[in-house]
Amino acid sequence: MFLGFGTVVNFGLVLLGSSFGLWARRGIPERLRVGVMHAIGIFTLLLGVKLLVENKPETIKVFFLLVLGGAIGYWLSLEERLERLSQGFRGSGFLTASLLFTVGPLTFTGCLLEAVKGDSGLLLSKAFMDGISSTLLSATFGKGVLFSAFYVLFFQLSLTFAFYFFGNFISPQAMANTLFLGGGLMLALGLKILGLLEEVKLLNLMPSLLLSVVV
Repeated sequence: MFLGFGTVVNFGLVLLGSSFGLWARRGIPERLRVGVMHAIGIFTLLLGVKLLVENKPETIKVFFLLVLGGAIGYWLSLEERLERLSQGFRGSGFLTASLLFTVGPLTFTGCLLEAVKGDSGLLLSKAFMDGISSTLLSATFGKGVLFSAFYVLFFQLSLTFAFYFFGNFISPQAMANTLFLGGGLMLALGLKILGLLEEVKLLNLMPSLLLSVVV
């Protein structure tokens, strides 16, 4: 495998899933959509648990990073700003899909793992989830979702190569802290997808991941 492999697969599966969704259109029943999203939520939970178990963080430091990052995110109202942006382009499948596929702990942690450890596993898992999600989205929003695949390719490759070139500055302990924190946020994301953690503004906690890499 090569650097960026996970992202290239992600790109291909979003193209494939979107194409199928455009073909199927209204032939996908609502109960199937709900069932698929529940499956994605549970799988995201399992990915989060895997990262939590595999990494040994500095617990107190991770706690303070989460608090500080959350304070920054809530102060900047990141999730609220994103929601307003999405509402302004509600009919745009391109924007909706682009935000869904690139904003979150899976993207950040997956690109970091591939760049620094050569492990594409998390990005490949994300790729399959995005492929399925793109089928459902394109059936609703149309061909804009198909073009979001190119944004996914650009965004994730940029992030992966940035981590690759600056990865030597990330200490092993900082890596463990980041992956552990990413696992926790993935756990929260899974619960949110399942509708069990709707009050938490997950995007507002994302600055904690960036802090964990550099602090």
